[in-house]
Amino acid sequence: MKFQNAVIFFNENKPNVRALAQEACTFLQACGLPARAITALDGLDASADLLICMGGDGTMLRCARAAAPLNMAVFGVNCGTLGFLAACEISDFKKRLEQLLRDECTVNERFMLRAQIIPQDGTTQEYLAFNDCVLRAAQPRAFTVNAVFNGKKLPPYFGDGVIISTPTGSTAYSLAAGGPIVEPGVDVLLITPICPHTLHQRPLILPAGGELELVPAFKNKEDGAVLSVDGQINLILPSGARVKLTRSPLKAKLLCTEERDFFSILNRKLNWGAR
Repeated sequence: MKFQNAVIFFNENKPNVRALAQEACTFLQACGLPARAITALDGLDASADLLICMGGDGTMLRCARAAAPLNMAVFGVNCGTLGFLAACEISDFKKRLEQLLRDECTVNERFMLRAQIIPQDGTTQEYLAFNDCVLRAAQPRAFTVNAVFNGKKLPPYFGDGVIISTPTGSTAYSLAAGGPIVEPGVDVLLITPICPHTLHQRPLILPAGGELELVPAFKNKEDGAVLSVDGQINLILPSGARVKLTRSPLKAKLLCTEERDFFSILNRKLNWGAR
């Protein structure tokens, strides 16, 4: 995949990343690829076809949501702690960028979630999620989540909330809450209960092409729910609002080197299979 213009987005809260972003910019320009550095994703537009993300996994989440509507590929350089979604580490980023310019990287398309908040007046708000959407109480207490999938009622969830995850997000909050690891190419949704107040509720895997609707219910009228998108956008739900979750028509395009396949990353980053 050949690129015409690159934009380098960096997390300016990370020490020394600004200098690294400028170094990457100079390197790409010397290789013949026009590049510029930005610190705000609202400056992203279709004039570029490659987004280089310099930060941690949180920065990658923001970049994925911003790049998907523009059909832009994302190449991550891990400047954080885990770097599960990144294509390379700081120590070898120039070598990996050279591979990218030689068209030696794979484009992994990851499906995303479309989350719609539908209040009683019908004025829908829509959001894009890469990892997950979490429905939880605004205050730390157990509550009921009524769920309907493709028009059929599911048994209600009672606990601290639910995580609705993409396969990519299966190794994030869902995994920490006891959900399964799902290979990113599998076309499914995950429902993972958060601290369920019963021994009978377990994670549920559903086909991604369906429609899932969630409605929070509280004993006290003054209580309310929050929808958290990728852990970065937190939305207070109006009383009586429904949350509808479907597979988005947009896809995140993550660039990956051959050395960083999904299973080797699981082993290196999360110690999966270690003895």
